Amino acid sequence: MTNKLDPSIISALALATPVTAPDSATRETIRRDLFKHIHEGDRDFLFVHTQEGTWNKLVDGIDLKLLRHDETTRSFMLRMAANTSLPPHGHPHDEECIVLEGEVWLNGVLCKSGDYHLAPAGKPHDWLRSDTGCLLFVRGAV
Repeated sequence: MTNKLDPSIISALALATPVTAPDSATRETIRRDLFKHIHEGDRDFLFVHTQEGTWNKLVDGIDLKLLRHDETTRSFMLRMAANTSLPPHGHPHDEECIVLEGEVWLNGVLCKSGDYHLAPAGKPHDWLRSDTGCLLFVRGAV
């Protein structure tokens, strides 16, 4: 014999139970498990949240965080501290860049947050420089 509670009793118990927020460790566990479930449920999408991934030092004051890399393309974020620069370099394939934060000089043009830049295949960059610091999203061929 199965005893079932009357729905009105369940509703009364739910209304009588005080709402409490979980502590920060529990919140983080719930969040991590939820995103893990979401990510495992659909393998067609890729998410890299702010706190995920690893920033790797490229040179002093400039770090790179790889977001995606496959046989043909790679996407990464480039974080440049104030008064840092990268020397001229070429691109065997098109490379796209969006300034997410700050300002950066690309081929002598000051680019600010929201600006887009395309470095076409075969055309070398001049110095890449940031006086204020910046965060860039870059996508290009491997």
